Amino acid sequence: MNIQQAKEQITGAVRAYLSKDDIGNYRIPQRMQRPIIMFGPPGVGKTAIASQIADELGINFVAYSITHHTRQSALGLPYITTDEFDGREQRVSDYTMSEIIASVHRAAKESGVAQGILFLDEVNCVSETLAPAMLQFLQFKTFGMHRLPDGWVIVCAGNPPEYNRAAREFDPALLDRIKRIEVDPDISVWQSYAASAGVHPAITTFLDAKPSLFYLVRQDVRGPHLVTARGWEDLSRMLQTYEAEGIEVDEHLVGQYIQDEQVALEFGAYYDLFRSYQDDYRIADVLDGAIDDGIVQRLHDAAFDERIAVVGMLVDAQLERVHALAGEQEALAHCRSDIQTLASIADPSDVQDCLARWIRDATRESAHASQHASATSYRAHAATRRAQILEDVRQQVAKSAQQGQPSFEAARQTFNDAVDAFEARTTSTMASIEHAFRFLDEACGDNSQEALVMVTKLSADPALVQAVVEHGCPSYLEHSKSLLLSERELDIARRIEDLKQQAHDVLPKLG
Repeated sequence: MNIQQAKEQITGAVRAYLSKDDIGNYRIPQRMQRPIIMFGPPGVGKTAIASQIADELGINFVAYSITHHTRQSALGLPYITTDEFDGREQRVSDYTMSEIIASVHRAAKESGVAQGILFLDEVNCVSETLAPAMLQFLQFKTFGMHRLPDGWVIVCAGNPPEYNRAAREFDPALLDRIKRIEVDPDISVWQSYAASAGVHPAITTFLDAKPSLFYLVRQDVRGPHLVTARGWEDLSRMLQTYEAEGIEVDEHLVGQYIQDEQVALEFGAYYDLFRSYQDDYRIADVLDGAIDDGIVQRLHDAAFDERIAVVGMLVDAQLERVHALAGEQEALAHCRSDIQTLASIADPSDVQDCLARWIRDATRESAHASQHASATSYRAHAATRRAQILEDVRQQVAKSAQQGQPSFEAARQTFNDAVDAFEARTTSTMASIEHAFRFLDEACGDNSQEALVMVTKLSADPALVQAVVEHGCPSYLEHSKSLLLSERELDIARRIEDLKQQAHDVLPKLG
């Protein structure tokens, strides 16, 4: 199955394992919860989806590569203690807590959430000395003397033997005690993820044109050649950072991530061409409605590869704006609740203490989400923006206190100003989508293949579909209909939005 299907299967299993009955007992006792083990080639996203599932379910995520562990670190260190048997005191061996089990307890303590996913990578590549303990853990959920706490689900990943010389097959007795999921690379699924995750448009458009180069693992006399989904995404982040810092990208950088000389050379040449398109087409101006006739004519005369590259740049720029808007909306929803709490606090110093605590919490959440959340999550951006808004509120409340004015009034006005700014950004963001479609219609004709590519990529992004449902976008809807995209997508999005409306209903100002 592809990585999206694997994610759906694992999400269902984790939810089932964490499900409780009316009296609080787990419906599936821990001893009957089979560990979930994904097998697939390296770099297809096995670790990423486990992290995403934990993030989406709001539970902890603790990850270990089991090949980095010795028997002592996994089981704990032995020590001598005493116990009483048949009325006589005896010296016996005991073990300190396993580093892995201790990390699980530590994560639960720090987060305040009792449940989580324990992810063990390269599970079929453990050393000979650790293999028996690993098998015991998978079967009985204990490392040495210590058991995995209730509410923690074991998710593992392994590489088939053809990709890892150290890999070994599990015996039939163990296979009968696990949930085995086979994962295969699938470029169509990855491209949908890549659009939402902000993967560099040079990469997504290159792979649109040459999908056979998405994933490659082969061996020759010079060693292994690796082109993986992980490699493309890591290269994307480096390209974006190099561009932000004004550092030149060369074939050596590309080859450090795309470890096949021919593929690296092809992408390097394409990237140079793509950069020239970025300079020539001025995408930001197009989205702002400043559509130059010369640029329209150039795209009209361009070859299909160049047109698709421009579509990739348009999609990337639109999704960047929409994702920022989604993060802002989530931040405002949280801030609205925060500020309503201030209405019941009379002492200005107590108001300042509350605001300072919320700012610290938001800053901490932003840092945590940046390190651990999935790329498609807006939690980091939302938490950062929440901290910024609350800091503005804190400063205005301090000024009002000096002038003898009510704290809540200053907080309310600052929040309402932020809502006004959000509404203006919403209007300009939805207009930019209209401008992008108008540009393609003028350059490529009505209902063009280029417009089909753009609306398909945009439709794969949940935040953009939600923005269309909430705020409307006639050009998007018209192209969706004319290009035979299913209306059911928007119907589903509307129902999802109805369920989420309480969490995102930030447009009403505080009275």
